[in-house]
Amino acid sequence: MNFLRGFSLNTTSTLLVYGLGFLNHVLLSRHLSENAYGDLAFWITTVMFGTLVVGEWLNRGNTYIVGREGAKNQVFGNALIYGLALVLLPALAGLLWWLGQRSLVLIPFLLSAGLIALTALQKSALGIALGEDRIKLYALIPLVFIVFYLGGNALLAFDQALSLHRVMAVWLLAMGASALAAFAGLWRGTAGFAGADQTVFKKTARIGLRGALSYILIFLLFRSNVWIIEYLMGSTTLATYRIVINLADLIQHLPNVAGAVLLAKVVRGQDEKSELSLPVAQAALLFSLASAAAIVLLGPFLIQLSFPKYTAAYPILLWLLPGLVCTGFASVFNTKLGGQGYPPITLWAPAIALAVNVPLNFILITHMGLPGAALANTLSYILWALIITSHYRRRAHLPWSSFLHLPPLKPTIKK
Repeated sequence: MNFLRGFSLNTTSTLLVYGLGFLNHVLLSRHLSENAYGDLAFWITTVMFGTLVVGEWLNRGNTYIVGREGAKNQVFGNALIYGLALVLLPALAGLLWWLGQRSLVLIPFLLSAGLIALTALQKSALGIALGEDRIKLYALIPLVFIVFYLGGNALLAFDQALSLHRVMAVWLLAMGASALAAFAGLWRGTAGFAGADQTVFKKTARIGLRGALSYILIFLLFRSNVWIIEYLMGSTTLATYRIVINLADLIQHLPNVAGAVLLAKVVRGQDEKSELSLPVAQAALLFSLASAAAIVLLGPFLIQLSFPKYTAAYPILLWLLPGLVCTGFASVFNTKLGGQGYPPITLWAPAIALAVNVPLNFILITHMGLPGAALANTLSYILWALIITSHYRRRAHLPWSSFLHLPPLKPTIKK
């Protein structure tokens, strides 16, 4: 599938996922207390981080090994065995909890452990699909998840039965359904279950660990202040910042979609002269600017309509917009570098920005509150974007002026 077709399909799917996910957050923000919604934001961030730690290396490594070497059968077997082993651990812990005292305090910890395992299993399958350039399957699986998740929460809301524990339980079931669908879709085209392959597993780990470390650092750059806000200001205040994240995702989604499709091309050697990544980054910048302008103009109306309890999120979002615009095109360049084997710049660039971000969050939150959290992130986002863009430009032997005009699209369509 060429880039434009893959991008169109993945964009359509992602818009549906984002739209349904946005409705899900509207539902949850209205039916959960501010404290419970803030606690959910804390657990969302924690589950995402845990998934990166235990499973992102497999996701990234699977994409690279399948795309470069075509070892799908071996990678499929390794991913399934590793994923099921992860699932057994929280399942055993849950059984022991059921046979023991059943403390309510432990429920979110057990549910989050199960979510981490199932999300890692699902992402390992998506890594294989992306390595094969199976964009249809890659785009479908998140839809399966969000339909189950939103549907389950809507049923609970109808019965006035929404609570933090029940939302997390529905989340767990939805993730399990999407992981099952992902591996079922991958089964077609395999030669059957091949078991474990230690050689391929070690090579996957070696490649994937670099990509995982890079992505973990970027995740911490974007989300570590969720924990800082929880620590300094509490769950109720964090609930407001979660609304900021919901709207910020609108700007970040399209560049992320383009990056996913681009990665499948880069690992297959289809962007050696930056004929694809440069125009994609320029398009991401234009989209980010247009989205930021729309949020400036329509943000108060959108927040009042969707999240009436959290109108204080709008001015905080304005502090974050400049950084979000910069991360749009920088994330595309970072994806291009990642598809080339994750050179050291993909590690130390987010590490430097993160080293600036964390102390800046503590200082600015203490003095400014939530606007300080947004400002700290904006400054560190811009720093990361400048480092990544400068390196990409030097590596591609491009002058700064090349970013100001769009090259012909004909070569990219043929790819």
